[in-house]
Formats: sequence, C-alpha cells, structure tokens
Amino acid sequence: MIIGNIVGIVFASIFIFTIIRLDHPSYSISNLIACNTCLAVGLTSTIMLINACYALRSDFRGNGYVDSLCTFRGTLLTLFYIYMYTSFCLKAFNRLRCIVYYTNPILTSYRCLFIVILFQWLLTILLFLAIILTDGIGYDWGSHICFIPITKTYQFIYMMIIYYFAMLFISSAYIYILYYVLHLPLLERYRRKRQLALLRRILVLLIMLVIPGLLSSFLLVRWIFFGTIPSYSFKISTLFDTLGHTGVVITIFVSHTKIRRQYYRRKHIKIKKVMKKVQLENWELISLKNQRNSKQ
Repeated sequence: MIIGNIVGIVFASIFIFTIIRLDHPSYSISNLIACNTCLAVGLTSTIMLINACYALRSDFRGNGYVDSLCTFRGTLLTLFYIYMYTSFCLKAFNRLRCIVYYTNPILTSYRCLFIVILFQWLLTILLFLAIILTDGIGYDWGSHICFIPITKTYQFIYMMIIYYFAMLFISSAYIYILYYVLHLPLLERYRRKRQLALLRRILVLLIMLVIPGLLSSFLLVRWIFFGTIPSYSFKISTLFDTLGHTGVVITIFVSHTKIRRQYYRRKHIKIKKVMKKVQLENWELISLKNQRNSKQ
C-alpha cells in the first residue's frame, strides 16, 4: 500500500509539472482537466500514504491508538476521495466534449471549464458536509485508520452511493462515446482512431476502478446480513483502492501524447546516412568485381 501510493504521487507530480513546463503559458482545456484529475489522485494518495505509515507503526506495536491528528486525516481523506471521483466524472465529460460535441463553441470555451470546475467543487463540498455533520469519521481498530468505518452503516452506504453514481456517469459517458465512434462513416472513423485507442485505455482504467467498489459492496452486504467482517478486510479494501488510483494516474500518464513524446522517444534512423552507406558498399563491390575481371 505504501509503495502504491508513492508511485501514484510520483506519476501525478511528474505529469502536472511536465504539462506546466510544456504548455506554458497557454494551457488547453483537456490538459487542465487532466492535471485536475492528477492533482486529486495525488492528494488522495498522499493522505493514504500517511495513514498507511501510521497503520504500519500500530501493527509493529501490536495495538492501535488514536493520535491527535487521526480524525483530521480521516476528514481530509474523505474530502479528497469525493474530489477524486468527481474529477473522474469531469475527465469523462471532457472526453465526451472532445469527441462528440467538439463543434459546440460553448463546451470548448474556458468559461465552460471554469463553471464546470466550480460546480465540481461545490458538489464535492456539499457531499462532504453530509459526512461531517453526521459525525461519520471514526477510527477502525482492525485497520488502524481513521475514515468512515463500516460500523457507521448509513454514512458508509452514503459513500458507496456517491461511488456508484460516479461510476454510472463515467460508464454511461464512455459507452456513448464508443457507440458514437462505431457509427461514424469509415473516413471519419479512421480520423477518430487515435481517440478510440485512448478510449480502450480508459475502459481498462474503468475496470480497475470497479474492482475496489465490488469489494466494498461485498463487505457492506456481509456486515448487514451477518453483523461482522474480518478485521483485516478494510486493509484489503484500502489496498485495492490504492492500486486502482495508481493505475488511473499511470494510464493518464501513458495515454497522453505530449507526455509520451517527452519521456519515450524512439530512435529515428537517418535515411541519408543509410543510403550513403549502401551506396558506398555497392561501389566497393563493383570495384572489387572490376579488379577480378582485369586480373583474368
């Protein structure tokens, strides 16, 4: 879990700083939204890394304890968790805007970007306040982490509803994009080949995000019907979340054209040098043949 969060933080930081360096001073809307997503994943991974370090220390001691900043870290983790999934929704909306509604001048303006990000933060804060006002943050003695424990069933169900609404929006957006691309004329479909390849990577990313939700849903159902879950279950759930978020950043990093060109440069063979070398070898062979004929 610690290594996964470190990898996520490193990839998110490299992505953001590279975009700032390459796009300055004019930034595209797609790159700004991608940086927003990487920032959300990076902040979430940072808090999860700190929690993992505290949990590891509690494991070495053999008993859990609630430190003075545990509730504060749990509060930040909840806020960044909601912010991260709203960022995923915004990323899906941007892909829908770039492929399907690219001719709409309203959706391609910076004013639209400002309004959408403002709406994202307002929605994040409103969803977050519902957890804080109901005292949803608590200490889980099995995992030694402050978050929303499954013992607070209503708050846990509330977070699962947020998760599944986000996944429903993301899935619907990408399925519609896939339907749109597959029904384009052949020439237009060829022009959208790059977007379709990117879509495949995002669908893989979507599968990675679904797996942690399925595990959390299984734990919730077990808790409702049996009233108990294994003490280590929340650690496993957190590990799957970490792998999913890290996979998100890596997928965004690999699928971005500018980033890929910056850090993965193929060696281009210089055609002129190759042609000169071939001509020189041919000339040597011809001269050698002429020498043999003259001796005969």
